[in-house]
Amino acid sequence: MSIYNSIEKVISAEILRSNEDNLIANRICNTSFVGDIKNRGDSVTFIGLSEPTVYSYEGTLDYEDISDSGVVLSIDQDMVFSFMVKDLEELRSSIGLKDSQTKRASYNLGLAVDKYVLGLYEDAGETRTAVTVTPSNVLETIAAAKQSLEEENVPDGQSWIVVPPFVKTKLMLAGIKFQINNGVNGTGSLGFTDELGFDIYVSNNLAKDSSGKTMMLCGSYSAIAYAEQVLETQVIDRMESSFATAVRGRLVFGAKVIKPKELICTPVTDGGNSITA
Repeated sequence: MSIYNSIEKVISAEILRSNEDNLIANRICNTSFVGDIKNRGDSVTFIGLSEPTVYSYEGTLDYEDISDSGVVLSIDQDMVFSFMVKDLEELRSSIGLKDSQTKRASYNLGLAVDKYVLGLYEDAGETRTAVTVTPSNVLETIAAAKQSLEEENVPDGQSWIVVPPFVKTKLMLAGIKFQINNGVNGTGSLGFTDELGFDIYVSNNLAKDSSGKTMMLCGSYSAIAYAEQVLETQVIDRMESSFATAVRGRLVFGAKVIKPKELICTPVTDGGNSITA
């Protein structure tokens, strides 16, 4: 195996590892698909999504055919990175380091994916009235969204919420305690709380509407389907127009809201951190 092939395999593995560790999309979405992804435009299927009908027994059984109940997801997003380095040996020795070019490329691919997935707020089954969030009303705001999910039979332990940093601050001021796991794209923090019945993720990648409101999302772990594939990573020595070595990589992915009733959007703005009685 050449030095180039070796580096390419390591870069590809680093992208996958970075996405697995850091992507909010990989944490909140249904990723259990069948099918192969070989290029943009391919499709995969998410199976087992139908709800069997329960009916009164009158002596006979009526069997439903749920074999064709899968949801087809198109892999229609295509993201790349490409940069040049002067010293191939320096590139090889830096792979895996926190601030290496390949680590930053992997991180930025993850940012692009999370922005896309969290930008699906328009497909949410419910968009609540906008709230100017303060420490005094933040629990009420979160609880109202949680109630909407419970009314769709989403139980505790099966739901998540992605909040912007200013909402996390207000939750802390309101007395909510978090477990922290560093490494998630956007803010580097991931919180769990039994007090609210949510897994709480913190991200700077939530979408904003035309008026600047942050579109905070909560949902079940079945609400959004997501699939990805690193198609290729390449190291090209001695480019025609330069003595430098080129490095490039390509990630294709797709995401789709498949259970809109189990996805709730709450537009929020920052109302400051003053605590009122």
